[in-house]
Amino acid sequence: MRAAILVLSVGALLAACGEPDQTKAAGNTNRADVVPWQGAHNPHMAKGWNPGNQASWENQIRARGQLQNEYIRTGSGNATAPGGTTR
Repeated sequence: MRAAILVLSVGALLAACGEPDQTKAAGNTNRADVVPWQGAHNPHMAKGWNPGNQASWENQIRARGQLQNEYIRTGSGNATAPGGTTR
């Protein structure tokens, strides 16, 4: 019985070592030498954002940040943080 448990546990540990390689490919735009607004061309892009357009990228990032602003989400009426800074 101990041998079976040992074999199963070793098998489970070795199964965790099967992660695929995640090195960066030549066509991957997630690199340090590519500007962030260059973006990916896939179906998961946000609406209203055009790859390669810096202004639309900045607007999309600003809109995403406002969705995380608790002062706006709770409907407090003003978007001013406790330090007096306006968001």
